[in-house]
Amino acid sequence: MLDDRKSRVLRAVIEDYIETAEPVGSRTIARKHRLGVSPATIRNEMADLEETGYLEQPHVSAGRIPSDKGYRFYVDALMEPMSFTLEQYRQVYSEMIKHYREMERLIQEAGKLLASLTQSAAIVVAPPIEQLTFQHVQLIPVDERDVLVVLLLHPNVVKNKIVRTERAFSSAELIQLSVGLNQKLKGITYRDLGPTVLREIVGEFGEIGQVMVELLVRGLSSEKDEQVYSSGMTHILNQPEFKDVEKAKAFLEAFEQKELWLNLLGEDSQGVRVKIGKENFHSDIQDCSLVTATYHVGGHVIGSLGIVGPTRMEYARMVAMVELIASTLSELLTDMK
Repeated sequence: MLDDRKSRVLRAVIEDYIETAEPVGSRTIARKHRLGVSPATIRNEMADLEETGYLEQPHVSAGRIPSDKGYRFYVDALMEPMSFTLEQYRQVYSEMIKHYREMERLIQEAGKLLASLTQSAAIVVAPPIEQLTFQHVQLIPVDERDVLVVLLLHPNVVKNKIVRTERAFSSAELIQLSVGLNQKLKGITYRDLGPTVLREIVGEFGEIGQVMVELLVRGLSSEKDEQVYSSGMTHILNQPEFKDVEKAKAFLEAFEQKELWLNLLGEDSQGVRVKIGKENFHSDIQDCSLVTATYHVGGHVIGSLGIVGPTRMEYARMVAMVELIASTLSELLTDMK
């Protein structure tokens, strides 16, 4: 544990470095932060902080920069929490409510807003279809033997597919079949569609039942996994840490790996989480920090979102913005019920 003076010096170095992206010297700290001690004393404290792993010196003649350990202590013990304002909430809500009727569009918009608010790269993991609940089925005649199947899954996911039947069905027959299918499927989650339920659908609804089973088992199988949406890639590439072409290239390649982000954002714990530098297991993002949170429907976690940027980020503001987007998305998804 650091004493009060070392903590104040560390905080000053970190906040200066976040602002300027330049190594910080003792004279700068003495001039800007008025810690009540001489530059020589600050220099000694910075040397101690370097020796204990909280600061690093990139070059012999340079000032100091924070280490991952320094950032971690800052986030856990020194950072002044920041809350989003009512005006920020109203602005985000007014943008997201435009996509209220379709969950996929709403989730994508959440990622775009998060990237814009933080000027960072944003990632949103959408829930897999197997977590969703059947809300409504409708069969609509297209022509003599083509039927449009409309599936509405909660919360507000719509899937459409035109299927061809062996015989023609009248509008009245399709209405009756739709009623029966709704009675059978409403309230069931996709993952609960076991062999017994599927056999019952075929047995009770004949050819239309067979078509429905084909659609449910094969037509939607490619959507069983979580979807990963990303936004704001150019924001992170504008940071001075990524002016190096090779470093930028390595990050871009990592950014395209869906499994990487599913693993990094896959925790179900509530609240905002911060992973700093080498706390991230993938070597190509160990110069970065992640700020992530889960979002939910009625308290049940269904997905996660977050931002990625250099370790030199405004952690308090990032945490506040991630919390704002996650809580607003959760509110809108819950209201869809």
